[in-house]
Amino acid sequence: MEETKTSTKKKLPIINAHSHVFTSKHVPPYLARTFLPFPLYCFIHLGKIVAFYKWYESVENIKYKGWYQQISRWITKISLTIWRNPILNFIRNLLSYWLILLAFYFLFDWIKHISNTNFPDDTILVIYIEKLRVFLREYHLFPEALGLFWKITVITFILLFVKTGRNFIFFIFKKLFTFFKVLPGKHTQELLKRYLLIAKYSKYQSQINIFSKMKDQYPPGSGFVLLAMDMKYMGAGSVKELYADQLKGLLQIKDSPTFKKQKNKIYPFIAIDPRRIREDVSEKRNDGSALFRYKVVEGKVVLEDCLVKTYIEDNHFSGFKIYPALGFYPFDKELLPLWKYAQQYNIPITTHCIKGTIFYRGKKDKTWDEHPVFRDEDEKKQLFLPQLKNIDFQFNFTHPLNYLCLLEEVLLRRLLTTFNDTDLFDLFGYTNENTPLQHPLTNLKINLAHYGGEEHWERFLESDRYNYSNQVVKKPGFGITLFDVAKDGNKSVKEIRLAKLWKYVDWYSIISTMMMQYPNVYADISYILHNASIFPLLKETLHKRNKQLPKRVLYGTDFYVVRNHNSEKSLFSASNAGLTEAEFDLIARTNTHEFLKNTLPK
Repeated sequence: MEETKTSTKKKLPIINAHSHVFTSKHVPPYLARTFLPFPLYCFIHLGKIVAFYKWYESVENIKYKGWYQQISRWITKISLTIWRNPILNFIRNLLSYWLILLAFYFLFDWIKHISNTNFPDDTILVIYIEKLRVFLREYHLFPEALGLFWKITVITFILLFVKTGRNFIFFIFKKLFTFFKVLPGKHTQELLKRYLLIAKYSKYQSQINIFSKMKDQYPPGSGFVLLAMDMKYMGAGSVKELYADQLKGLLQIKDSPTFKKQKNKIYPFIAIDPRRIREDVSEKRNDGSALFRYKVVEGKVVLEDCLVKTYIEDNHFSGFKIYPALGFYPFDKELLPLWKYAQQYNIPITTHCIKGTIFYRGKKDKTWDEHPVFRDEDEKKQLFLPQLKNIDFQFNFTHPLNYLCLLEEVLLRRLLTTFNDTDLFDLFGYTNENTPLQHPLTNLKINLAHYGGEEHWERFLESDRYNYSNQVVKKPGFGITLFDVAKDGNKSVKEIRLAKLWKYVDWYSIISTMMMQYPNVYADISYILHNASIFPLLKETLHKRNKQLPKRVLYGTDFYVVRNHNSEKSLFSASNAGLTEAEFDLIARTNTHEFLKNTLPK
């Protein structure tokens, strides 16, 4: 009888807690910076990629023309005739191999000349390349007098239409030329996919059109968290459209009569970057165009005219989005008053918590060599951060332990001592470095998006002998002991423990622990959802033995960034198939609704 009641009870709508609709106008052009050396990254310009993709799309549309289909039919018939005839098929293969070799030699000679490369006499690969060239010449198979036009034609044909030839040429060149060794590695390939994905969605031109493509892949009445992106300060060039205009586009989606009629609920999050706040202060923007302006009234943060007030209070946006990998810590000085405001009204914050391809492209600041709060294993010096490459030191901004500097009173107090700012002292009730704060941020509501990333889920499963990771299993509902707690309830920091957690422990263990030990810490499974191998651990995470943990997991996909792997409806279907109905409803309905609740005046 109980089962019948449960099954017929009206469910809350599904909510995707993590999606994007930004356009190419909101992305800086030089994302390839730091992946490729100067000036190569200048050639992989987002605007050029978008223009090329639009041209390619127009060419692709030709195949739907009647005349093209007639020619295609004729070519297919010829190909089938050749394929079915052993002699003709053999001749075709020989011709293909010959053209591949010619394309290789033409390119090899040009690149060798342009790069002024001189190979040692004992380079085995080059010896065989030249022996094969002699063989082709002896049998008059190497056309010495072929004109430039025909050489380019052969090269273009092989690179564009003969995949085996293209792969062969690049494989050999990577062995021979240093230049080709920087092209394209795993991370560069991911970057190029991201470029093409942005280009693909650029044809929709507006955020509202991109949103429509996502919405149509969900059941009617579904809800969507739309996360703004502010990439102005990432050091990859200027964006085409003002950030304020991006927010207007999100408001247009939220207030759309069409979507309201379809009962879609839109939850836009405003992107926050502390460098924009600092820029507003330095340029003395004292009007509504500034990102964040406030005053303190009776210990509370009260918004003055600014974008946060316009969109959070006046237009009822649902939360804040930060992307620390772009070059800042989540506990930046300019952010602390905003987090005080967020806690006052239980406003959710979604933060990027995975290693990805969107990160700060500028030079590493000297102050980033050490962590401003945590100390190293000797407990005397600040935690040393040795990473040099941009793609690597994003780790330090994105690390989930950074949020302990907000959530944990003793660390927030240490941070405030470092800032030595009287306004912040008053705001948080700071007395001195040995006295607990009167107004900490223990109840701050944070979503650690992407749950650390699939790489860290795999690390957790492989860390079968590591004590800290095993504590998540041995102590369900609690996880890792982060701090020592005295009899009076006060916590003390064991520096060596936090240093080891920072350096050696997988993020799945850390994030799960934080979700179990702090009342308002969540994590969504966006992006990692594309990997079917996460589902066994996800089901284990959602087990009731973990107490609070299952109630803190959120469904999200990372549309449209995840489109390189799966379509939205594919991810939605996979989630339904990989989880029980109760599990899916918990993360996609119950938890997401709870996460989005706030106490702002309506």
